[in-house]
Amino acid sequence: MRVRGWKGAILTAVLIASGGAATVARGGFGDRDQDARYTGRRARNVIFFIGDGMGVSTVTAARVFSVGVDGQLVMDQFPHTALSRTYASDSITPDSAPTMSAMMTGVNTNQSVIGFGESTEANDFNNDGDGDAQWTLLELAKRRGMRVGAVSTATITHATPAATYAHINQRNNENDIALQALPTDGTFNNRLGRGVDILMGGGRRFFVPNSVMDEEGVRGARTDSRDLRSEFQGAGYRYVWNTAGFSSLTPASLPVLGLFESSHMEYEFDRPTDLGGEPSLKDMTVKAIQLLEGASRRGSEGYFLHVEAGRIDHAHHAGNAYRAMTDTQELDEAIGAAAQMVDLRDTLIIVSADHSHVFNIAGYPLRPLQELPYAVRSHEPGYENAAAAGHGILDLVWDIDQSTGHVFAAPDRNGVPYTVLGYHNGPGYRAASRVDPRTDVFRGFGGVVPTGPSHPAYFQEAAVPLGSETHAGEDVTIYAIGPGADLVDGTVKNTHIFQVMKRALGIH
Repeated sequence: MRVRGWKGAILTAVLIASGGAATVARGGFGDRDQDARYTGRRARNVIFFIGDGMGVSTVTAARVFSVGVDGQLVMDQFPHTALSRTYASDSITPDSAPTMSAMMTGVNTNQSVIGFGESTEANDFNNDGDGDAQWTLLELAKRRGMRVGAVSTATITHATPAATYAHINQRNNENDIALQALPTDGTFNNRLGRGVDILMGGGRRFFVPNSVMDEEGVRGARTDSRDLRSEFQGAGYRYVWNTAGFSSLTPASLPVLGLFESSHMEYEFDRPTDLGGEPSLKDMTVKAIQLLEGASRRGSEGYFLHVEAGRIDHAHHAGNAYRAMTDTQELDEAIGAAAQMVDLRDTLIIVSADHSHVFNIAGYPLRPLQELPYAVRSHEPGYENAAAAGHGILDLVWDIDQSTGHVFAAPDRNGVPYTVLGYHNGPGYRAASRVDPRTDVFRGFGGVVPTGPSHPAYFQEAAVPLGSETHAGEDVTIYAIGPGADLVDGTVKNTHIFQVMKRALGIH
Protein backbone atom coordinates (compact mmCIF):
# COMPACT_ATOMS: atom_id res chain seq x y z
CA MET A 1 0.00 0.00 0.00
CA ARG A 2 1.06 3.63 -0.40
CA VAL A 3 1.64 4.22 3.30
CA ARG A 4 4.66 1.88 3.30
CA GLY A 5 6.54 4.49 1.29
CA TRP A 6 6.50 6.97 4.17
CA LYS A 7 8.51 4.76 6.50
CA GLY A 8 12.05 5.82 5.68
CA ALA A 9 11.18 9.50 5.44
CA ILE A 10 9.37 9.56 8.77
CA LEU A 11 12.06 7.62 10.63
CA THR A 12 14.70 10.01 9.29
CA ALA A 13 12.56 12.94 10.37
CA VAL A 14 12.26 11.44 13.85
CA LEU A 15 16.02 11.49 14.27
CA ILE A 16 16.27 15.07 13.02
CA ALA A 17 13.37 16.34 15.08
CA SER A 18 14.59 14.74 18.33
CA GLY A 19 18.20 15.88 18.00
CA GLY A 20 19.27 18.20 20.80
CA ALA A 21 15.85 18.38 22.42
CA ALA A 22 15.94 19.16 26.13
CA THR A 23 13.63 17.54 28.64
CA VAL A 24 11.06 19.27 30.80
CA ALA A 25 11.48 19.44 34.55
CA ARG A 26 8.21 18.33 36.07
CA GLY A 27 6.85 16.59 39.09
CA GLY A 28 3.86 14.84 37.58
CA PHE A 29 1.88 14.00 34.48
CA GLY A 30 -1.10 15.34 32.59
CA ASP A 31 -3.25 18.02 34.16
CA ARG A 32 -1.32 17.92 37.45
CA ASP A 33 1.65 19.86 36.03
CA GLN A 34 -0.03 22.76 34.29
CA ASP A 35 2.45 25.29 35.72
CA ALA A 36 5.56 23.47 34.49
CA ARG A 37 7.75 25.34 32.04
CA TYR A 38 9.01 23.55 28.96
CA THR A 39 12.72 24.13 28.33
CA GLY A 40 13.08 22.19 25.09
CA ARG A 41 13.07 23.33 21.48
CA ARG A 42 10.17 25.67 20.72
CA ALA A 43 7.65 24.96 17.99
CA ARG A 44 6.89 27.65 15.44
CA ASN A 45 3.92 25.72 14.06
CA VAL A 46 1.50 23.12 15.37
CA ILE A 47 -0.61 20.71 13.31
CA PHE A 48 -3.23 18.86 15.34
CA PHE A 49 -4.88 15.84 13.69
CA ILE A 50 -8.00 14.21 15.12
CA GLY A 51 -9.41 10.93 13.91
CA ASP A 52 -12.97 11.29 15.16
CA GLY A 53 -13.86 8.03 16.89
CA MET A 54 -10.41 6.56 16.14
CA GLY A 55 -9.95 4.31 19.16
CA VAL A 56 -7.17 1.76 19.59
CA SER A 57 -9.20 -1.00 17.94
CA THR A 58 -9.81 1.26 14.92
CA VAL A 59 -6.10 2.01 14.54
CA THR A 60 -5.24 -1.68 14.87
CA ALA A 61 -7.86 -2.76 12.35
CA ALA A 62 -6.85 0.01 9.93
CA ARG A 63 -3.21 -1.03 10.23
CA VAL A 64 -4.05 -4.62 9.33
CA PHE A 65 -6.37 -3.46 6.54
CA SER A 66 -3.77 -1.07 5.05
CA VAL A 67 -0.35 -2.64 5.55
CA GLY A 68 -0.88 -5.98 7.26
CA VAL A 69 -0.60 -7.06 10.87
CA ASP A 70 3.18 -6.49 10.98
CA GLY A 71 3.17 -3.27 8.95
CA GLN A 72 3.37 0.30 10.19
CA LEU A 73 1.06 3.23 9.67
CA VAL A 74 2.63 6.68 9.57
CA MET A 75 1.28 7.47 13.03
CA ASP A 76 2.87 4.25 14.35
CA GLN A 77 6.26 5.71 13.51
CA PHE A 78 5.90 8.83 15.65
CA PRO A 79 8.43 8.59 18.51
CA HIS A 80 6.24 9.79 21.37
CA THR A 81 2.93 8.26 22.46
CA ALA A 82 0.60 8.37 25.44
CA LEU A 83 -2.83 7.14 26.46
CA SER A 84 -5.52 9.80 26.73
CA ARG A 85 -8.48 9.54 29.11
CA THR A 86 -11.56 10.91 27.38
CA TYR A 87 -14.29 11.16 30.01
CA ALA A 88 -16.39 14.33 30.17
CA SER A 89 -17.27 16.18 33.37
CA ASP A 90 -20.73 14.59 33.39
CA SER A 91 -20.18 11.34 31.45
CA ILE A 92 -18.01 8.23 31.40
CA THR A 93 -18.41 7.95 27.64
CA PRO A 94 -18.25 11.36 25.93
CA ASP A 95 -19.35 12.98 22.71
CA SER A 96 -17.02 15.09 20.59
CA ALA A 97 -18.03 18.46 22.03
CA PRO A 98 -16.54 18.09 25.54
CA THR A 99 -13.56 16.06 24.38
CA MET A 100 -12.41 18.47 21.69
CA SER A 101 -13.15 21.38 24.02
CA ALA A 102 -10.89 19.74 26.60
CA MET A 103 -8.10 19.28 24.08
CA MET A 104 -8.42 22.86 22.81
CA THR A 105 -8.85 24.67 26.16
CA GLY A 106 -7.30 22.44 28.81
CA VAL A 107 -10.60 22.50 30.70
CA ASN A 108 -13.03 19.60 31.03
CA THR A 109 -16.72 20.18 30.29
CA ASN A 110 -20.08 18.45 29.74
CA GLN A 111 -21.85 16.60 26.96
CA SER A 112 -22.82 18.79 23.97
CA VAL A 113 -20.98 21.85 25.36
CA ILE A 114 -18.33 23.60 23.26
CA GLY A 115 -15.75 25.99 24.70
CA PHE A 116 -17.16 26.50 28.21
CA GLY A 117 -16.18 24.95 31.53
CA GLU A 118 -17.94 22.29 33.59
CA SER A 119 -20.37 24.79 35.16
CA THR A 120 -22.11 24.98 31.77
CA GLU A 121 -24.70 22.31 30.98
CA ALA A 122 -26.23 21.48 27.61
CA ASN A 123 -28.82 24.06 26.54
CA ASP A 124 -28.32 25.83 29.90
CA PHE A 125 -31.24 23.73 31.17
CA ASN A 126 -30.74 25.09 34.70
CA ASN A 127 -31.04 28.67 33.42
CA ASP A 128 -27.94 29.66 35.39
CA GLY A 129 -25.90 31.00 32.47
CA ASP A 130 -22.98 29.56 30.55
CA GLY A 131 -20.10 30.75 32.67
CA ASP A 132 -16.87 32.04 31.16
CA ALA A 133 -15.79 31.12 27.65
CA GLN A 134 -12.45 29.31 27.84
CA TRP A 135 -9.57 30.36 25.59
CA THR A 136 -8.88 27.84 22.82
CA LEU A 137 -5.43 27.12 21.45
CA LEU A 138 -6.54 28.54 18.10
CA GLU A 139 -7.63 31.78 19.78
CA LEU A 140 -4.34 32.04 21.69
CA ALA A 141 -2.42 31.46 18.47
CA LYS A 142 -4.45 34.14 16.71
CA ARG A 143 -3.83 36.58 19.57
CA ARG A 144 -0.10 36.01 19.12
CA GLY A 145 -0.37 36.87 15.43
CA MET A 146 -0.16 33.34 14.05
CA ARG A 147 -2.14 32.13 11.05
CA VAL A 148 -4.84 29.60 11.97
CA GLY A 149 -6.99 27.07 10.17
CA ALA A 150 -9.51 24.28 10.67
CA VAL A 151 -10.11 21.48 8.14
CA SER A 152 -12.64 18.64 8.42
CA THR A 153 -14.40 16.02 6.35
CA ALA A 154 -17.45 16.63 8.57
CA THR A 155 -19.39 19.88 8.51
CA ILE A 156 -16.99 22.67 9.45
CA THR A 157 -19.53 23.68 12.12
CA HIS A 158 -19.52 20.17 13.62
CA ALA A 159 -18.43 19.74 17.24
CA THR A 160 -14.77 18.92 16.65
CA PRO A 161 -13.76 21.73 14.27
CA ALA A 162 -16.18 24.14 15.98
CA ALA A 163 -14.41 23.65 19.30
CA THR A 164 -11.37 25.40 17.85
CA TYR A 165 -13.20 28.69 17.23
CA ALA A 166 -16.67 28.71 18.86
CA HIS A 167 -18.36 28.75 22.27
CA ILE A 168 -21.91 27.39 22.61
CA ASN A 169 -23.93 25.25 25.02
CA GLN A 170 -25.46 23.04 22.31
CA ARG A 171 -23.27 21.54 19.61
CA ASN A 172 -26.27 20.95 17.34
CA ASN A 173 -26.88 24.68 16.82
CA GLU A 174 -24.68 24.73 13.74
CA ASN A 175 -26.41 27.75 12.21
CA ASP A 176 -25.33 29.78 15.24
CA ILE A 177 -21.83 28.29 15.22
CA ALA A 178 -21.36 29.48 11.63
CA LEU A 179 -22.13 33.06 12.72
CA GLN A 180 -19.43 32.97 15.40
CA ALA A 181 -16.85 32.64 12.61
CA LEU A 182 -18.27 35.53 10.52
CA PRO A 183 -16.32 38.75 11.29
CA THR A 184 -19.23 41.03 10.36
CA ASP A 185 -21.83 39.32 12.59
CA GLY A 186 -22.88 40.63 16.00
CA THR A 187 -22.13 37.24 17.58
CA PHE A 188 -18.66 36.99 16.01
CA ASN A 189 -16.02 35.57 18.34
CA ASN A 190 -13.81 38.64 18.71
CA ARG A 191 -10.93 36.54 20.00
CA LEU A 192 -10.45 35.48 16.37
CA GLY A 193 -9.21 38.95 15.43
CA ARG A 194 -9.98 39.35 11.74
CA GLY A 195 -11.20 35.75 11.54
CA VAL A 196 -10.02 32.17 11.04
CA ASP A 197 -7.68 32.15 8.03
CA ILE A 198 -8.83 28.78 6.67
CA LEU A 199 -12.17 27.02 7.16
CA MET A 200 -12.54 24.00 4.86
CA GLY A 201 -14.90 21.06 4.97
CA GLY A 202 -18.58 20.26 4.56
CA GLY A 203 -21.66 21.96 5.96
CA ARG A 204 -22.67 24.38 3.20
CA ARG A 205 -26.31 24.12 4.27
CA PHE A 206 -25.59 26.03 7.48
CA PHE A 207 -24.43 28.96 5.35
CA VAL A 208 -27.35 28.91 2.87
CA PRO A 209 -31.00 29.98 3.43
CA ASN A 210 -33.62 27.24 3.46
CA SER A 211 -35.35 29.03 0.58
CA VAL A 212 -32.28 28.67 -1.67
CA MET A 213 -30.66 25.76 -3.50
CA ASP A 214 -26.89 25.62 -3.24
CA GLU A 215 -24.41 25.03 -6.08
CA GLU A 216 -25.19 21.31 -6.12
CA GLY A 217 -28.96 21.71 -5.99
CA VAL A 218 -29.43 21.04 -2.26
CA ARG A 219 -31.62 23.29 -0.12
CA GLY A 220 -29.95 25.26 2.68
CA ALA A 221 -30.81 24.99 6.39
CA ARG A 222 -30.74 28.60 7.58
CA THR A 223 -34.09 29.99 8.78
CA ASP A 224 -32.95 33.62 8.99
CA SER A 225 -32.84 34.15 5.18
CA ARG A 226 -29.13 35.01 5.37
CA ASP A 227 -26.69 33.75 2.76
CA LEU A 228 -23.42 33.51 4.65
CA ARG A 229 -21.50 32.63 1.50
CA SER A 230 -21.87 36.20 0.29
CA GLU A 231 -21.48 37.64 3.79
CA PHE A 232 -18.15 35.87 4.24
CA GLN A 233 -17.06 37.17 0.85
CA GLY A 234 -18.11 40.65 1.95
CA ALA A 235 -15.87 40.18 5.00
CA GLY A 236 -12.91 39.52 2.71
CA TYR A 237 -13.04 35.72 2.42
CA ARG A 238 -12.39 33.79 -0.77
CA TYR A 239 -15.25 31.28 -1.05
CA VAL A 240 -14.82 27.99 -2.97
CA TRP A 241 -17.07 24.97 -3.25
CA ASN A 242 -15.57 22.60 -5.85
CA THR A 243 -12.29 21.20 -7.13
CA ALA A 244 -11.69 24.04 -9.58
CA GLY A 245 -12.00 26.71 -6.90
CA PHE A 246 -9.96 24.64 -4.46
CA SER A 247 -7.14 24.14 -6.95
CA SER A 248 -6.91 27.87 -7.64
CA LEU A 249 -6.18 28.82 -4.03
CA THR A 250 -2.84 30.49 -3.21
CA PRO A 251 -1.51 32.16 -0.04
CA ALA A 252 -2.80 35.45 -1.42
CA SER A 253 -6.34 33.97 -1.32
CA LEU A 254 -6.47 34.00 2.49
CA PRO A 255 -8.78 34.08 4.32
CA VAL A 256 -10.54 31.11 2.72
CA LEU A 257 -13.95 29.49 3.25
CA GLY A 258 -14.22 26.14 1.46
CA LEU A 259 -17.57 24.33 1.68
CA PHE A 260 -17.51 21.22 -0.49
CA GLU A 261 -20.76 19.50 0.49
CA SER A 262 -24.18 20.52 1.76
CA SER A 263 -23.71 18.22 4.75
CA HIS A 264 -20.68 16.11 5.60
CA MET A 265 -18.13 15.42 2.89
CA GLU A 266 -18.13 12.04 1.18
CA TYR A 267 -16.50 9.02 2.72
CA GLU A 268 -13.13 8.48 1.07
CA PHE A 269 -14.40 5.27 -0.55
CA ASP A 270 -17.27 7.18 -2.18
CA ARG A 271 -15.46 10.43 -2.95
CA PRO A 272 -14.22 9.49 -6.46
CA THR A 273 -17.84 9.22 -7.67
CA ASP A 274 -18.97 12.55 -6.17
CA LEU A 275 -20.66 14.50 -8.96
CA GLY A 276 -19.69 17.92 -7.63
CA GLY A 277 -16.08 16.99 -7.13
CA GLU A 278 -14.39 17.52 -3.81
CA PRO A 279 -10.85 17.26 -2.43
CA SER A 280 -9.69 14.44 -0.19
CA LEU A 281 -8.57 14.96 3.39
CA LYS A 282 -4.98 14.63 2.20
CA ASP A 283 -5.63 17.23 -0.52
CA MET A 284 -7.09 19.68 2.00
CA THR A 285 -4.24 19.09 4.44
CA VAL A 286 -1.58 19.71 1.82
CA LYS A 287 -3.36 22.81 0.52
CA ALA A 288 -3.88 24.24 4.02
CA ILE A 289 -0.20 23.81 4.88
CA GLN A 290 0.83 25.42 1.59
CA LEU A 291 -1.44 28.41 2.24
CA LEU A 292 -0.46 28.85 5.88
CA GLU A 293 3.26 28.33 5.22
CA GLY A 294 3.18 30.79 2.37
CA ALA A 295 1.28 33.40 4.35
CA SER A 296 3.26 33.02 7.57
CA ARG A 297 6.57 33.53 5.76
CA ARG A 298 5.55 37.13 5.25
CA GLY A 299 5.27 37.63 9.02
CA SER A 300 7.31 36.66 12.04
CA GLU A 301 4.89 34.11 13.49
CA GLY A 302 3.95 30.60 12.44
CA TYR A 303 0.59 28.83 12.25
CA PHE A 304 -1.81 26.48 14.00
CA LEU A 305 -3.76 24.01 11.87
CA HIS A 306 -6.41 21.55 13.02
CA VAL A 307 -7.30 18.65 10.70
CA GLU A 308 -10.17 16.26 11.43
CA ALA A 309 -11.06 12.97 9.76
CA GLY A 310 -14.64 13.33 10.87
CA ARG A 311 -16.22 10.49 8.95
CA ILE A 312 -14.39 7.66 10.70
CA ASP A 313 -16.90 8.32 13.45
CA HIS A 314 -19.88 8.35 11.09
CA ALA A 315 -18.92 5.03 9.50
CA HIS A 316 -18.75 3.43 12.93
CA HIS A 317 -22.14 4.89 13.89
CA ALA A 318 -23.46 3.29 10.69
CA GLY A 319 -21.95 -0.08 11.65
CA ASN A 320 -19.83 -0.12 8.50
CA ALA A 321 -16.22 -1.02 9.30
CA TYR A 322 -15.15 -0.85 5.64
CA ARG A 323 -15.62 2.92 5.41
CA ALA A 324 -14.16 3.43 8.87
CA MET A 325 -11.03 1.65 7.63
CA THR A 326 -10.71 3.58 4.38
CA ASP A 327 -11.23 6.93 6.12
CA THR A 328 -8.62 6.04 8.76
CA GLN A 329 -6.26 5.07 5.96
CA GLU A 330 -6.86 8.45 4.30
CA LEU A 331 -6.13 10.23 7.57
CA ASP A 332 -2.83 8.37 7.80
CA GLU A 333 -2.01 9.47 4.26
CA ALA A 334 -2.72 13.07 5.24
CA ILE A 335 -0.47 12.75 8.30
CA GLY A 336 2.31 11.34 6.13
CA ALA A 337 1.96 14.15 3.61
CA ALA A 338 2.12 16.76 6.39
CA ALA A 339 5.18 15.17 7.99
CA GLN A 340 7.02 15.23 4.67
CA MET A 341 6.06 18.84 3.87
CA VAL A 342 7.06 20.57 7.08
CA ASP A 343 10.33 21.01 8.93
CA LEU A 344 9.91 18.82 11.99
CA ARG A 345 12.56 20.84 13.78
CA ASP A 346 10.06 23.70 14.12
CA THR A 347 6.66 22.02 13.63
CA LEU A 348 4.92 19.90 16.24
CA ILE A 349 2.48 17.33 14.86
CA ILE A 350 0.05 15.70 17.28
CA VAL A 351 -2.40 12.95 16.31
CA SER A 352 -5.17 11.70 18.57
CA ALA A 353 -8.88 10.90 18.81
CA ASP A 354 -11.72 12.47 20.71
CA HIS A 355 -13.19 9.14 21.80
CA SER A 356 -13.45 5.50 20.82
CA HIS A 357 -16.32 3.30 19.56
CA VAL A 358 -17.80 -0.04 20.65
CA PHE A 359 -15.83 -1.70 17.86
CA ASN A 360 -14.05 -4.99 18.48
CA ILE A 361 -11.55 -7.40 16.96
CA ALA A 362 -12.91 -10.77 18.06
CA GLY A 363 -12.01 -14.44 18.26
CA TYR A 364 -8.57 -15.84 17.45
CA PRO A 365 -8.33 -15.14 13.71
CA LEU A 366 -5.55 -16.88 11.83
CA ARG A 367 -3.49 -14.72 9.51
CA PRO A 368 -4.01 -15.23 5.75
CA LEU A 369 -2.50 -18.31 4.13
CA GLN A 370 0.22 -16.29 2.37
CA GLU A 371 1.44 -14.83 5.68
CA LEU A 372 1.76 -18.04 7.69
CA PRO A 373 5.26 -19.26 8.63
CA TYR A 374 4.25 -22.85 7.96
CA ALA A 375 2.23 -24.86 5.44
CA VAL A 376 -1.26 -25.93 6.47
CA ARG A 377 -2.36 -29.49 5.75
CA SER A 378 -5.77 -28.46 4.38
CA HIS A 379 -8.33 -25.70 4.57
CA GLU A 380 -11.99 -24.96 3.94
CA PRO A 381 -12.86 -23.15 0.67
CA GLY A 382 -12.50 -19.38 0.97
CA TYR A 383 -9.53 -19.23 3.29
CA GLU A 384 -7.19 -18.89 0.34
CA ASN A 385 -8.81 -15.50 -0.38
CA ALA A 386 -8.45 -14.08 3.14
CA ALA A 387 -5.56 -11.81 2.15
CA ALA A 388 -7.85 -9.92 -0.24
CA ALA A 389 -10.17 -9.08 2.67
CA GLY A 390 -7.88 -6.43 4.14
CA HIS A 391 -5.22 -8.98 5.15
CA GLY A 392 -8.01 -10.97 6.80
CA ILE A 393 -9.41 -8.24 9.02
CA LEU A 394 -12.66 -7.99 7.00
CA ASP A 395 -13.18 -11.74 6.85
CA LEU A 396 -14.48 -14.62 8.91
CA VAL A 397 -12.52 -15.78 11.90
CA TRP A 398 -10.41 -18.57 10.46
CA ASP A 399 -8.92 -21.04 12.97
CA ILE A 400 -6.63 -24.05 12.72
CA ASP A 401 -6.91 -27.49 14.24
CA GLN A 402 -3.49 -27.86 15.82
CA SER A 403 -3.68 -31.65 15.66
CA THR A 404 -4.59 -32.04 11.99
CA GLY A 405 -3.35 -28.75 10.46
CA HIS A 406 -6.80 -28.13 8.97
CA VAL A 407 -8.05 -24.52 8.71
CA PHE A 408 -11.75 -23.96 9.26
CA ALA A 409 -14.23 -21.13 9.80
CA ALA A 410 -14.50 -20.80 13.59
CA PRO A 411 -18.14 -21.41 14.66
CA ASP A 412 -20.26 -19.97 17.43
CA ARG A 413 -21.82 -22.43 19.86
CA ASN A 414 -24.56 -23.13 17.31
CA GLY A 415 -22.06 -23.95 14.59
CA VAL A 416 -22.41 -20.67 12.63
CA PRO A 417 -19.23 -18.81 11.51
CA TYR A 418 -18.64 -15.24 12.70
CA THR A 419 -16.52 -12.28 11.59
CA VAL A 420 -13.31 -10.79 12.94
CA LEU A 421 -14.86 -7.32 13.36
CA GLY A 422 -18.07 -6.50 15.17
CA TYR A 423 -19.89 -3.91 17.29
CA HIS A 424 -21.37 -4.12 20.77
CA ASN A 425 -24.43 -2.23 19.50
CA GLY A 426 -25.73 -0.60 16.32
CA PRO A 427 -27.71 -1.09 13.13
CA GLY A 428 -25.98 -4.40 12.33
CA TYR A 429 -28.11 -6.31 14.83
CA ARG A 430 -29.76 -9.33 13.18
CA ALA A 431 -33.11 -10.00 14.83
CA ALA A 432 -33.45 -13.45 13.27
CA SER A 433 -31.14 -16.35 14.01
CA ARG A 434 -27.53 -15.87 12.96
CA VAL A 435 -26.53 -17.11 9.53
CA ASP A 436 -23.20 -17.59 7.80
CA PRO A 437 -21.88 -14.06 7.01
CA ARG A 438 -20.96 -15.25 3.52
CA THR A 439 -24.61 -15.89 2.68
CA ASP A 440 -26.21 -13.22 4.87
CA VAL A 441 -28.84 -11.17 2.96
CA PHE A 442 -29.13 -8.52 5.68
CA ARG A 443 -29.15 -5.19 3.86
CA GLY A 444 -26.07 -3.12 4.48
CA PHE A 445 -24.83 0.40 3.76
CA GLY A 446 -27.10 2.21 1.30
CA GLY A 447 -29.57 -0.68 1.38
CA VAL A 448 -27.22 -2.88 -0.64
CA VAL A 449 -27.11 -6.63 0.00
CA PRO A 450 -23.38 -7.38 0.39
CA THR A 451 -21.69 -10.46 -1.00
CA GLY A 452 -19.84 -11.12 2.23
CA PRO A 453 -18.06 -9.45 5.15
CA SER A 454 -15.39 -7.84 2.97
CA HIS A 455 -17.96 -6.06 0.78
CA PRO A 456 -18.01 -2.24 1.21
CA ALA A 457 -21.72 -2.31 2.13
CA TYR A 458 -21.46 -4.95 4.86
CA PHE A 459 -22.87 -4.04 8.27
CA GLN A 460 -20.75 -5.76 10.91
CA GLU A 461 -22.91 -7.70 13.31
CA ALA A 462 -24.04 -5.92 16.49
CA ALA A 463 -25.05 -7.51 19.79
CA VAL A 464 -27.56 -4.83 20.82
CA PRO A 465 -30.08 -3.31 18.38
CA LEU A 466 -29.64 0.45 17.98
CA GLY A 467 -30.29 2.71 15.03
CA SER A 468 -26.84 4.24 15.50
CA GLU A 469 -23.83 2.57 17.11
CA THR A 470 -22.40 4.41 20.12
CA HIS A 471 -19.10 5.81 21.31
CA ALA A 472 -17.03 3.90 23.86
CA GLY A 473 -15.35 5.15 27.02
CA GLU A 474 -11.88 3.62 26.92
CA ASP A 475 -8.65 5.54 26.49
CA VAL A 476 -7.34 6.57 23.07
CA THR A 477 -3.78 7.10 21.86
CA ILE A 478 -1.83 10.32 21.38
CA TYR A 479 1.01 10.29 18.82
CA ALA A 480 3.51 13.15 18.57
CA ILE A 481 6.61 14.24 16.67
CA GLY A 482 8.52 17.51 16.57
CA PRO A 483 9.42 20.10 19.22
CA GLY A 484 7.47 19.51 22.40
CA ALA A 485 6.58 15.92 21.46
CA ASP A 486 8.54 14.59 24.42
CA LEU A 487 5.82 16.00 26.67
CA VAL A 488 3.54 13.26 25.32
CA ASP A 489 3.99 10.25 27.61
CA GLY A 490 2.22 8.22 30.26
CA THR A 491 -1.52 8.05 30.82
CA VAL A 492 -2.99 11.55 30.84
CA LYS A 493 -6.28 13.39 30.70
CA ASN A 494 -7.07 14.69 27.21
CA THR A 495 -6.66 18.23 28.56
CA HIS A 496 -2.92 17.51 28.55
CA ILE A 497 -2.87 17.88 24.77
CA PHE A 498 -3.73 21.57 25.16
CA GLN A 499 -0.88 21.97 27.64
CA VAL A 500 1.58 20.26 25.27
CA MET A 501 0.68 22.51 22.35
CA LYS A 502 0.65 25.64 24.49
CA ARG A 503 4.02 24.94 26.09
CA ALA A 504 5.64 23.88 22.83
CA LEU A 505 4.62 27.22 21.32
CA GLY A 506 5.80 29.09 24.40
CA ILE A 507 2.36 30.58 25.06
CA HIS A 508 1.82 31.59 28.67
